[in-house]
Amino acid sequence: MSPQIIDELDASGSILFLGAGFSLGAKNIRGRDVPSGTGLRDELARILKVTSDQYTLETLVEEVHSRQNLSLYRILYRLFTVNKLNKNHIDILNLSWRRIYTTNYDDAIEFHHSQKNNNLPSYMYDDPKPRKLLNGSTIHLHGAIRSATEENILNQLILNESSYIRRHFEKSIWYDEFIRDMRFCDACFFVGYSLRDYHISALLLQNPVFQNKTYFVTRKKPDSILVNRLNPYGKILPIGVNGFADICRTASKPDFSGDLHTLKAFKYMDPLRDKKTLHPPTPIEILNLVTYGVFNYDRCLSTLPRAQYVVPRQDLADQSVKELRDVRCLLIHSYIGNGKSIFLYILAHKLSENGYRCFECRPNPIMQKKEFNFLATLGKVAIFFDSYDTAVEYVQQLAEELPNAKFIISIRTAIQDVRLHEVQARLPGPMHRISLNGMREKDANDFTELLDRSGVRVTGLEEAIRECQDFREIIVSLYNNVEIKEKVQQELTPILNDKRCRSVFIAIHLLNWVGHYVDAAFLRTVTGTDAYAEIGRFPEISRDVFRLDDDDIHVRSPMFSQYLLQRHFDTSDILDCVYSIITESVSRRAERRYQAILSSVMRFSNLERALINDPGRLDSLAILFDKLHRDIEVNREPLFWLQYSILMTACRNLEAAERFIRSAYSRAENRPHFRTFQIDTYALRLFLLIETQSNGASTIARFDEIIDKFEKVRSMLWEESRRYHAIRVLGDIEPFVNERITEMASSEKAALVQHLGLAIRDLEQLPVDVQLETGSDAIRNSINRAREKLIRS
Repeated sequence: MSPQIIDELDASGSILFLGAGFSLGAKNIRGRDVPSGTGLRDELARILKVTSDQYTLETLVEEVHSRQNLSLYRILYRLFTVNKLNKNHIDILNLSWRRIYTTNYDDAIEFHHSQKNNNLPSYMYDDPKPRKLLNGSTIHLHGAIRSATEENILNQLILNESSYIRRHFEKSIWYDEFIRDMRFCDACFFVGYSLRDYHISALLLQNPVFQNKTYFVTRKKPDSILVNRLNPYGKILPIGVNGFADICRTASKPDFSGDLHTLKAFKYMDPLRDKKTLHPPTPIEILNLVTYGVFNYDRCLSTLPRAQYVVPRQDLADQSVKELRDVRCLLIHSYIGNGKSIFLYILAHKLSENGYRCFECRPNPIMQKKEFNFLATLGKVAIFFDSYDTAVEYVQQLAEELPNAKFIISIRTAIQDVRLHEVQARLPGPMHRISLNGMREKDANDFTELLDRSGVRVTGLEEAIRECQDFREIIVSLYNNVEIKEKVQQELTPILNDKRCRSVFIAIHLLNWVGHYVDAAFLRTVTGTDAYAEIGRFPEISRDVFRLDDDDIHVRSPMFSQYLLQRHFDTSDILDCVYSIITESVSRRAERRYQAILSSVMRFSNLERALINDPGRLDSLAILFDKLHRDIEVNREPLFWLQYSILMTACRNLEAAERFIRSAYSRAENRPHFRTFQIDTYALRLFLLIETQSNGASTIARFDEIIDKFEKVRSMLWEESRRYHAIRVLGDIEPFVNERITEMASSEKAALVQHLGLAIRDLEQLPVDVQLETGSDAIRNSINRAREKLIRS
């Protein structure tokens, strides 16, 4: 873009990124110019009485700091504490920017805000990120003098070489926020950006989507080297700081376009995108949909409600539309691989026929008031969430801003069961749940005819469909087909033979399989490489496996991810990836989505399922957990020690399992407000198992702990989200009583009889539908047999 056509600027949707050149002309408390990086080196060289080009800045900084007669802090404080800004600085900072990032050490931004009485926060690179980051916040990527002291000056200000700075920012939690800002901003303006700071542009701006909205404000005649280096990452505006200040003074704020397709936080699910498709879907398209999950929305739209491309599931869609008339929120749940994402599009098509404007909320979006205002003018609006974590984070805000909107949220059945209390508390009501599990006869017939008509033939397919209870069982039967397995192996060979791309591939599929949005910034920290660049080297297979919308990476099919993990990736590669994901997530656990990733990826049951075809998986997992416990942050996690205990139980090392469950409790004591429900449930199971297998001992060493945990687990029967696991562990009581009844003292028998009686009463009082759903009758009968045996003894 040429500078003369920047006549509109919306600072509230734009990022300001300040380099050293921005502060030129600002005065410090000594009344002198705030120095640039070169100016700082010259000043330190002058103080040390050496030639400025004789040593690097890093060397000069360390030398000054080592001199007892010099104070590096006082020198830098006087140089970078601002006392006066010029008109250009003021005009640029007067705008209400979405966010300001800076690599400068000075406090020019904070000085301006104090002069204007703006109460806007600033953060250092090592500050924790707040749950809600206010618009207008400033992030100092290299530190700031205002947070420095005599003691921390070398740690607070990053004065080292650029390669260190690059690695530092790449690992910072604020890097994720910068990438998120870049995804949703209208524009990003780099002002006063020097060639020395090129490492940041190279690190951050390799995504071509970012290039179109990135501008470098340079001096009026930039040299050819700077031009050549910056051109691949954005557009150069050779207008200087004063020219950019003129734009900030004179540019008008653009009117909101009102285009349904240009919203930042929402993607319009357009029912009229392509209804002109003349030819029916090809057999290859259907095969790719069933195996890889290569879903084409246009194809779906052009065939609905006929079963020519997908099973239309019209009965469920009609039921959903009917339910939505009387509720605010519809929760669509199924087990992995049962078609939640496709059903959302089917439902959007059905709702569009009923007059709704349907939008998908993008993952981890930035919400803007102007978009809320626009959506509020559209009448009947339905917001879809294909990510439960995104829904929990943003749906309450949307419900307040859009009081007439409907919300459709997809969630895996297992996650719904575990987090039911959260679902009921955090999602707007009234709410109704629709299950996609199970397969109706018409759906099975549609699927059979669809595959038959398209030529997708697998031996015994009709019989398999008749016997299958879910769509995912049919998909698995297709994956077990020799021809499909060979085709997938052939397609994947180039990627599996490439180490860098293989690590990206595994990380994406692992995160997708456990149900989490794949964030490009997080992928870089996990794999050490740029995901887009690596995927781009294998465009043909990438297009089959991934859906690349804007700058997002979406895996087309979680069932395919599971298949790849279990059948095509080596255990060592998977566990290397798991280690990186866990250690990077734990450093970001203050954010909800990273807490969820951490919990999912280190869960023993998930890891064992991913490695199900490796007979040595338990030994490999033991090596992984031993390595993980050496990480300081992981070691502090109570739930890590819980999973370590579960792993040791599977390895039949009950001594270690007990030691680790006690470590879990110890770590929990150091975490205020941490609730130990999961630990309590497993502790009861473990203590019962240990005592059951200790039938040579003369006493029940853990009897008091068993009673304590039993009562905690019994209290969970009345909490919907924990009830299922509580009922399951109560089933371990009978084997314990059978094996150890002869070693129990009379007082212990009496106490246990009393507690078992209370459990039986509670189970009897559960609603009938809950008893049927959880199978509590069988558990209650088991507990009653144990109680009767104790009474008779």
